[in-house]
Amino acid sequence: MKYSFLFFTFFIIVPFTQAQVNTERYYQDYQTKGYMFSNAFGFNFASGNTQYFELSNTFRGDYNGEREDYMLIAEYTYKTSKGVKAANKGFLHLRSFQQIGYQHFFQTEEYTQLEFNEFLLLRSRFLLGGGFRFDPVALADSAIRSKNTLKAFVGTGLFYEFERYSTDPVETYHHLRWSSYLSLVWAVNPHTGINLVNYIQPVPSDFSNFRYYSTLSLSTMLTGKLYYDLAFNFYNRSKPVGGKKSIDLEARNTFRYKF
Repeated sequence: MKYSFLFFTFFIIVPFTQAQVNTERYYQDYQTKGYMFSNAFGFNFASGNTQYFELSNTFRGDYNGEREDYMLIAEYTYKTSKGVKAANKGFLHLRSFQQIGYQHFFQTEEYTQLEFNEFLLLRSRFLLGGGFRFDPVALADSAIRSKNTLKAFVGTGLFYEFERYSTDPVETYHHLRWSSYLSLVWAVNPHTGINLVNYIQPVPSDFSNFRYYSTLSLSTMLTGKLYYDLAFNFYNRSKPVGGKKSIDLEARNTFRYKF
């Protein structure tokens, strides 16, 4: 059993509100087998001309087998700015992957999720779905695969979504959404990696009702156990609730210490 603990994270965040959690960025490389656990805790504050306070925590557990992987993520963020609440959100996500055939080219996946986001008036969201994912690089010749520097995942599937919002009166929505994504992971060198993820999630019966999410992240090792992570996120909700804006942007810097 392998234990990996992330002890310290420091965040410099542009205010950002995200309605759909992008869990593909959490996908664990299948090269490492067995159980893995990690926890990241963030604490951030400032006083004087700028006043804010933030707490965040992410717990993750993985089991990677020969032909199946399981992933559990629990995340929570709380933030105030000048004494006013600016963020209060969290989610719990459970996902499984099964390999079909050989070379990791084709996989099935199933997932469920609970989520809330007070700033978006989202009291609760429940998801249940599944689909397929493909790794085109797995079909490349053995010389390319042996380098293990590039992974490309293309995924598609359906999920049921039930949402309840803290509006007056309370608004509830339930949809069947079609979810498709492209994820590219590039190991630039043994110390630096780049990840690009794009999601599109329309309602099949109404394509004007869609969500689009894109993230570009870079992770580099500063010392043997200290990492620097930089991420840019873009999110577009075609039909926001309660007069909220449809587009959100985030730039995030993270210093991560790994035991």
